Amino acid sequence: MDYVSPNVGVGRRIVVVEDDALTRGLLAEVLESSGFEVATASTSDDAFRVVRLVDPDALVLDVDLGLGPTGFDIADALLRTAPHLAVLFLTQLPDARFASRNPESLPPGSGYLRKEKLVEPGILVNALDAVLRGVASAVPRDDQDPDRPLGGLSKTQISVLRMVSLGYTNEQIAEARGTSNQAVRKVIARALNSIGEIETTEGTARVVAARNYMLAAGIPLGE
Repeated sequence: MDYVSPNVGVGRRIVVVEDDALTRGLLAEVLESSGFEVATASTSDDAFRVVRLVDPDALVLDVDLGLGPTGFDIADALLRTAPHLAVLFLTQLPDARFASRNPESLPPGSGYLRKEKLVEPGILVNALDAVLRGVASAVPRDDQDPDRPLGGLSKTQISVLRMVSLGYTNEQIAEARGTSNQAVRKVIARALNSIGEIETTEGTARVVAARNYMLAAGIPLGE
């Protein structure tokens, strides 16, 4: 549904938590154009302060806020004292496992919208309206899309691929996970097989694994 009423947000207060200044400003502009009252924050500490001041109806939370607490952590903390808050997670991550989180542990009724979809007219406002009204059938859950990037991988496979993308050696991964180098190699091989990549040498396998993880997580390959 592309149509968005210009008054859908009237009387509703929103806190947007996003560490990228440009994205934060654009999100606020889109929501304000539909009548929402919007306050913004760039860090977890800033988010808690702003929420205390504003007493919002809903949170729009980026999941990956850099070092420190994630958007998931912020939602958990705030919902303990304000369970009425509606929550919309906005992220490039295919699902919660990419942030070392169990997908089943996300707050009930929360939405999960991938940032790449924001090019579609009205999708942010409609998603936020759905979580505010508690309309389960309209709440986006992109983390449950069977066609999402690397959606067929296990939590272990994603965790190992993430460590590979961060530059960990197989030996370091094995030590961190309390397993063997051979076990790590098997995890990488099974992950590559699952996503249709062909493993040749171990070095090539690690490069391919890192590339696939970074592409799925929205990490620029130049970083």
